[in-house]
Amino acid sequence: MSDDEDHEDHENNERNRRRPPLLGTEMREATLPDGSQAVIVVQAGTSQTEVDEKAARLRRGSPEAK
Repeated sequence: MSDDEDHEDHENNERNRRRPPLLGTEMREATLPDGSQAVIVVQAGTSQTEVDEKAARLRRGSPEAK
């Protein structure tokens, strides 16, 4: 890797590190129908029931989950 490429990679890493968090979202733990646990990102204030349902839809791969 050349010095220029190394410098560019460093700048990209610094830019990504300074990226602010997604406002209005939070990471939440969800319980899936099979009893396993998952962590997903949802809108802040989402009810736990909705979090669990969304995680189940994501696990199934339903298009409406996104």
